[in-house]
Amino acid sequence: VMKSGVIQQIGKPQEVYDDPKNLFVAKFLGTPPIGVFEGEVRGGVLYIGDDAVLTLKNVSDRPVYVGIRPEGYLPDPSGPLHCSLKGVEVMGRDISIVSTNAAATVPVIRSIVSADTGIDVTAKAVTFSLKPHKVHLFDRESEERIPFEAV
Repeated sequence: VMKSGVIQQIGKPQEVYDDPKNLFVAKFLGTPPIGVFEGEVRGGVLYIGDDAVLTLKNVSDRPVYVGIRPEGYLPDPSGPLHCSLKGVEVMGRDISIVSTNAAATVPVIRSIVSADTGIDVTAKAVTFSLKPHKVHLFDRESEERIPFEAV
């Protein structure tokens, strides 16, 4: 992956997708694209807006970008991430949940889940738990990836 003639990362597409070195690389691969949120780590907890979404080890308090791959969202009535539901698109074996969140850096978030997942399409909101291995943290200034371990 190159940016302005400078190599950002070299690797097989799936390796780069799963382990991006920076925010540019994370946003480069994937359809639908990675959802990016402004977040913050405080006291070992990752916040997106007011939602405490993950407990982390070994990450200092700081503002971050939170990247969540479309397959990293788990619809969960008691999940910590709250979004406004805008619609559901049937794609065959999967569905795309279209939602918004005030902390998102783009207007629409697309979450890909199994078509077997029951989603109330008349609801105004949807809540998610997150798959930690599909969540990436990036330093807000350098946009370099921050390694973490979820508790």
